[in-house]
Amino acid sequence: MDAYKNKKVLVTGATGLIGSNLVEKLMSIDNIYVTVLARNENKVKALFEKYLNSPNFKYIIQDITEPFNFTEDFDYIFHAAGSISGEAIRNYPVDIINANVEGTKNCLEYLKKNKKGRLVVFSSATVYGNSTGKNIIVDEEDTTITDKLGSAICAYSQSKRMAETLARAYFTQFNTSVVIARFSYVYGFTKFYPNTAFFEFIKKALNGEDIILNGTSFARRDNIYVEDAIDMLLVVAAEGVSGEAYNISCANKSFAAIDEIAEEIASAANKIKNNCVKVVKKCFDDNSRGAGIIINNAKIRALSDFRGGGRSPLIGLEAGIFETVNRFNQEIVNKEGGAK
Repeated sequence: MDAYKNKKVLVTGATGLIGSNLVEKLMSIDNIYVTVLARNENKVKALFEKYLNSPNFKYIIQDITEPFNFTEDFDYIFHAAGSISGEAIRNYPVDIINANVEGTKNCLEYLKKNKKGRLVVFSSATVYGNSTGKNIIVDEEDTTITDKLGSAICAYSQSKRMAETLARAYFTQFNTSVVIARFSYVYGFTKFYPNTAFFEFIKKALNGEDIILNGTSFARRDNIYVEDAIDMLLVVAAEGVSGEAYNISCANKSFAAIDEIAEEIASAANKIKNNCVKVVKKCFDDNSRGAGIIINNAKIRALSDFRGGGRSPLIGLEAGIFETVNRFNQEIVNKEGGAK
């Protein structure tokens, strides 16, 4: 972590899953100065209460789509702002696009003006498509397949791709230092969780309710535990070649579909709470499983911190989900204890 000592870092979207865990990791580094940007001051104070009086921590309350009016120079900007809620993506696609595109442009304009610092663009494995009918392995150059215009996630995946394109354009035209982090499906504990099936499953399982799945074709996907994702992210930010993209994934180590993830969540909750939660698949036949995408992470593993840094093995799905469910349960226990 020597690359971040005595550095000034801005984290946008700091109250989200990756953003909040990233801030915690950064604040453990000696002599680092962290500024977080988020829309909700109450969430910032609740998440980072222990840092509010620290001279190494500050916060800015604003929407990422608004131009930056602050003047501080930052060595790194981690642009994590933007919703991943399926409901928001389906019902508020313009808002999704604005956060991903206008937010990225605001970060780039800020660095262009200051002539200092590096932007880390948070992109997504949704920029990869799969129309082959079978599982495929993709690397950073395999972005020739895209979502159809009528796809439910088109606004999300295409605006992420546009954010990447903007970053590369600023690098090409203005020599702005940028690096792109393409995340596979990131899971883990977060205090303010998004409206996604993963977190709904955890709520139900800890409440002793069966998890009901109504889908008919669950494709496997590449999953990565949030702490592993952040370790990779920090290596990419410090060592990645400017203008390039890097996959942040477990490759085939945690390649699982939502029904298999639900089974792991139920198993973890049953062990922790001594429940008897079951996963009920109403319409699904395993023979109809959709084609998935394995995200190759060889490019990031070639960076020096992975070659010589003694990196620990990535956390497997069973262990990662158990830790996630356990932390959610502990949060519930702490709240109940505080309410007495």
